[in-house]
Amino acid sequence: MAKAQYFRQHHKELLKEATVIAEEVTSDFFKLTGSHWRRARYDILTLKDLRAEEISSHALAMVAKYNGRHQDRLLQSAVFDFYRVCLQDHNILKTLKNCNDLSLFPLLLYIVTHELVHIVRFSQFLALFETPEVGKMEEEKRVYRLTQQILAPLKVRDLPPVIQYYNDNLQGGWQYANL
Repeated sequence: MAKAQYFRQHHKELLKEATVIAEEVTSDFFKLTGSHWRRARYDILTLKDLRAEEISSHALAMVAKYNGRHQDRLLQSAVFDFYRVCLQDHNILKTLKNCNDLSLFPLLLYIVTHELVHIVRFSQFLALFETPEVGKMEEEKRVYRLTQQILAPLKVRDLPPVIQYYNDNLQGGWQYANL
């Protein structure tokens, strides 16, 4: 079995940059205030910090949902939704290796924006995290379209090949365009 590939420091620096932009453009698109992200709490983790159940053999990223609570609070009313964007370093790096026209920064920008759209939709009750299997595909398509609308105005070098990659894989079947 091949050893898992993890992001290195230079990958993580690009991830930080992509996350700042993704949060900004997603907030602008949905007209969110800064307080929204305090209510829709999330963290972004790379493979090294994921739990076993958060690791996928095929997805580039996934969102996990947990109940959060401050340590000094005991009441059930103090519980809040906490989301973890689980980046799959090994699958992202494999995708880059297999698709020469993709670059890491625009791919990370796309992935993080996509996952933030999910979180916004969950936190605003526009979609259910526990969507039945029959509705997951429609929700994924909706998030895919929203992600493209959000990113379309950006002039990010090498973003068009990422968009094309998802367009091509969408035509070939969603199982190949897992986010």
